Amino acid sequence: MRHHSYRYRPFHALLNKLMALQPSVRGTKPTQPLLSIPRKILVLKFGGMGEAVLAGSLLTSLKERHPSLQIDFLVEGRTSDVMNAAGTGKVYSYLPNKDGLWKAFSILRQVRRARYDAIVDFEQESLLTAAFVRLSGIPVRLGFSPSAPSPRSRLFTHLVQLREDKSMWQLFLQLVRILDPGIPESQQTVPLHYSDSADAWVKQWRDANGIGEPGNPLIAMHLGVGPSAQYRRWPMERFLELANILAERLPDMFLILTGSSAEQSLIQSFRSSFRGRSVDAADLDELQHTLALLRHCDLMISGDTGMMHLSAAMGTPTVGLFGPNSPGCWGPVGPRATYVYGTRLACSPCINSYKRQIPEKCTAPQEGACMWDISAEDVLQAAVRVIDPSRIGPLLPQFSILPHASLSDHKVSPPDADRLLSKTG
Repeated sequence: MRHHSYRYRPFHALLNKLMALQPSVRGTKPTQPLLSIPRKILVLKFGGMGEAVLAGSLLTSLKERHPSLQIDFLVEGRTSDVMNAAGTGKVYSYLPNKDGLWKAFSILRQVRRARYDAIVDFEQESLLTAAFVRLSGIPVRLGFSPSAPSPRSRLFTHLVQLREDKSMWQLFLQLVRILDPGIPESQQTVPLHYSDSADAWVKQWRDANGIGEPGNPLIAMHLGVGPSAQYRRWPMERFLELANILAERLPDMFLILTGSSAEQSLIQSFRSSFRGRSVDAADLDELQHTLALLRHCDLMISGDTGMMHLSAAMGTPTVGLFGPNSPGCWGPVGPRATYVYGTRLACSPCINSYKRQIPEKCTAPQEGACMWDISAEDVLQAAVRVIDPSRIGPLLPQFSILPHASLSDHKVSPPDADRLLSKTG
């Protein structure tokens, strides 16, 4: 099966291949915590909005625990706002699809002059970010060691072994706990910071869109999955079926349709067929607006997207829909988050995000068959377990509301789901 790898400019790929010729070793360096919290940290993260949300939430917790800690960022445009939601850190911006070696060396010179105490690389496979980390001259260097022997493992002082039987949240948490072992292993995501002006903007936005009183239930749906691997998308027909059921049971409901400007056609197609009230919430200009709007929503339904992770981290009741990707690795993390993984297909999961690979095409007899295996009723059963009943009330009276503490354990999936999840290990 042919796979797409996540790559940027051709010369980046060439440099990565040249670095791969260096001697490879397995990750054997210590993961013991540091004896003291560094004063000044630089964090690297490129691409992967979901990963940026998880890392950003952990760094928010770290900063709340240690207010005097300086955390700066080397990121690209699409991850900058998420990683530095509080706006307190210095940002070095590098765009891998545009910038070249000159820009990289210019940033490297600035970083070396800044004299950071520690650097954390949240990338998992990239040899280029690992080389930057080593050349930075920063004494404490934290990063991931791939499952296979890799030159990456020689370039860090502290390593976390990348294991596909652990979720990305667990791995990121393990990395940050090297800096601060006081963060508990049971740590949940915390909401990213947004301003009072963003909250005021939401109130104006509601008025402008005729949403009305705060008591009206707001249920968000994210119809798209980004530019690649469209077979990850839950079918439009299923979204419409679910939305019509919700509209019947919640007549005062407004449906909030999130997405990027590139997903506008999906939203328009949905609205032309939906019988109830809906609002186009695509491309809200600023991440701050999106964060504030999510805090006003009573439920989010989304495929495996950055928006799913953002919603879960903000504490919005969230149901993630999985088929090609493993929820064991990428399930949403939050105080009111769960997922549906309802397929029995042997080819699922086919995406290996840890190795930055996805199939070019779906190999099932019907494209996206594993997503078709998720029914509207499956999603409703998951939703009733994460919603706040004081806000919406029971959507499905025949199902009891689970205690809050058990939300993170809930999965709507076939009886042999454990077998499917274990295939990623």
